[in-house]
Amino acid sequence: MKKFDLTWGESVCVRDAFLETISGGPALFGLEELHHLGYPKHEGDPDLVEITRQVIERQVGSSYTHVLLTNGAAGAVTLALRAYRQKGYEICHLNEPPFFPVYPSMVHSAGFESYSYGKMNADYRKKVRLIDSPSNPKNEVMEVIRPDIDTAIVWDAVYHNKVYMKFDYKPIEHDVLIGSYSKLTGLNGIRVGWLATNDDLLFERFRELITAEYCGISVPSTAILKKYLSRFWWDSFEQNANFRLDFNREQWSKLEKYFGGQPVSPIGMFYYAPIDKACKKLMEKSHVLYMPGSSCGTTDDFARFNIGQDCRTVKKAVEAILRNDKC
Repeated sequence: MKKFDLTWGESVCVRDAFLETISGGPALFGLEELHHLGYPKHEGDPDLVEITRQVIERQVGSSYTHVLLTNGAAGAVTLALRAYRQKGYEICHLNEPPFFPVYPSMVHSAGFESYSYGKMNADYRKKVRLIDSPSNPKNEVMEVIRPDIDTAIVWDAVYHNKVYMKFDYKPIEHDVLIGSYSKLTGLNGIRVGWLATNDDLLFERFRELITAEYCGISVPSTAILKKYLSRFWWDSFEQNANFRLDFNREQWSKLEKYFGGQPVSPIGMFYYAPIDKACKKLMEKSHVLYMPGSSCGTTDDFARFNIGQDCRTVKKAVEAILRNDKC
């Protein structure tokens, strides 16, 4: 029996839109190209950095003095936290759960104490607020006001773009912007993200850390992005990706009654909702896999579904659930 895997955060329908946009382009990596697969620059290929500046301005609406490429958004978050820890920051504030499942490991490995935002306000140690907006998994757009001068704000903005949002939300207040080509294009395995900031000294600290940590971004990944993004039909891609995500949202909205009436968000790529025993049995019977709420910092009375899966998988999963409910 086929399983419908809605567990992990792969943006498969966005990837389909990206591949459709570049279809018919020339093939990469003949013998001549393979001769040039040497070590790259630690902070990223200069041409791709410049492309990324333009991508950030298009998707976020802000420009930055410094942009540095990283091993995915996860690498960017880790570098940002480690840089602030070296600067004497000791506490990292996260949103109240649910949150991105990997955040606690990132925070603790960087040497921070972590607390939900709003707690420990009487603690006068320097703090970092790590915030994703729109959030994973609730797709919430945050309004952020810096609480004091000793709080730095790291904005994980992987879903703040024209692919996952329809509305013109302004950038939140922040010191460091984090983004991801993996999420933006759906090419999750490409593992290229970025850090952007206007802080000169902080950027130099980022460069030192990235030089010490790894030998630069994957050369094939860099070549793929440079080749296809240097002349890319952004409008066509964004509309195509929006259409596919909306199709999945419309399909999944047929199931809201099973999840306490929780509506499907018009932005983002996840569905996070309460799930009771009867609904769990229905998911099991329908072979639909999901992430339990305990992996997102809450309880298994909640579930996260990835409705960014490919459209056929989501449609078939919905059909299976509706069919099995009638058995």
